[in-house]
Amino acid sequence: MKGIKIELLGIAIIPLGIAVTTNNFGGYVLGVLGFGVAVVGCFLKDNH
Repeated sequence: MKGIKIELLGIAIIPLGIAVTTNNFGGYVLGVLGFGVAVVGCFLKDNH
């Protein structure tokens, strides 16, 4: 399961990069917020 989490974290970096390249404050905020959710999700324990 750890490999899947790392893969999803890598995929989350792509929209973050797109959001940062736009000159839009809302894009920055939502990009960082989405990346933060992905990082927190990687460190939470699974119920399995």
